[in-house]
Amino acid sequence: MSDRGGESTFHRVVVAVETDAARYYGPEATRPRMLNSAQAEQLLAHLATDIRALLPGVEECSLIAAGALYDQTQLLRPGFPVFEALEAVASGDDKAGFRPALVSVGTREGRMPDPALEPRTDIPLSMLLLLPLTMHGPAGAISSLGQATEYRFLEEGQVSAHTANWLQSAFGVSVTHARFMTLTDLNALLRIQLDHFGFLPLWELLDAALSGRSEPLTVTSACGQVLEWRDGAVHTAFETFDHWATQGLGKSLPAPRQALAGGYSDWTREIRQYASTLKAHGLELRFFDPDGGAELTGTFFVQRSTEQPDKSAAAITEHSFGDMGTIAITATAQVRIDHYYPLQPRGLNDIHALLRERAPSGLSLAFPGTILYSERTRKLIPDGSGQDSAWCDRPRIDA
Repeated sequence: MSDRGGESTFHRVVVAVETDAARYYGPEATRPRMLNSAQAEQLLAHLATDIRALLPGVEECSLIAAGALYDQTQLLRPGFPVFEALEAVASGDDKAGFRPALVSVGTREGRMPDPALEPRTDIPLSMLLLLPLTMHGPAGAISSLGQATEYRFLEEGQVSAHTANWLQSAFGVSVTHARFMTLTDLNALLRIQLDHFGFLPLWELLDAALSGRSEPLTVTSACGQVLEWRDGAVHTAFETFDHWATQGLGKSLPAPRQALAGGYSDWTREIRQYASTLKAHGLELRFFDPDGGAELTGTFFVQRSTEQPDKSAAAITEHSFGDMGTIAITATAQVRIDHYYPLQPRGLNDIHALLRERAPSGLSLAFPGTILYSERTRKLIPDGSGQDSAWCDRPRIDA
């Protein structure tokens, strides 16, 4: 990664800090503190002492650090925007070229000099927090140091006890372990984490984005969903229950009992996990309609059913399953049935707002606690639409 002059380069590493994540949640939750300019200088002085013991020759280069801890989802994003902002702030308007120095970036009046350096408060923090650190210097020196970090950090990368204690006090966190890591090591750790939970294809998509891969990449999830990385985003089909059960991944499952309901719930859970993780890493999951191929925009999708409602059908039926919450909402109006599917977390609120606006008061609402479908047609139905449906005890409320 070259600077504007082309005579020096950057090499990016991190200090990985393992903390007690319990303090980030609950009624007395706290987040790591950001360091002011003076504290950030002290931070970098501690880190420089440790890294010079690991990497002889690093004193020929500049070390650049931010006085903040970040979740890995904020740091591991396409283009590495936290590092880009850190290096831009450190370089400033200096046109004179490279000079070795310790360059720390801290807060002024509680704010970082660039919004991209603010730790995001909308990200649930994990036990692993990251402090970005950049080495900046002549291309030859940086190349040698970069190679050295790949094995020295892995074998001897733990920070000193003195530095770990200082990190704990300065940031207000409980430090279990702290060590220098390369971005390669960090990406490998992410792979292990996602593979452990059955999401190795998700890591492949993230790796393609982080590495700036220009060629398309197609992966298949554990549930059989095909996802493609291309044009700077991940693309996949959004299967409504009707499509999933009749033409898609669920077409071979038996119709009776709760087989289809449970299967579609598993599909929904997985696709939501992919969407939320990709979003946390700054990536967009774009859905398209498998029936027509058009991209689905907005926060929710509406499918017009080919079925006709019974007179006894509930006006609004919320389909859910287990701990998944609402999966779809069916609305009936005379001879028409529409199924609403949230595509984003706020999509459900938008669906509710739309239905409140369009529907008159006094309509019957049903919350069956499962996904209601016809075993004959393998399609969603509103509550009260027939006796061949798969359903469990269902409360019904007249609004």
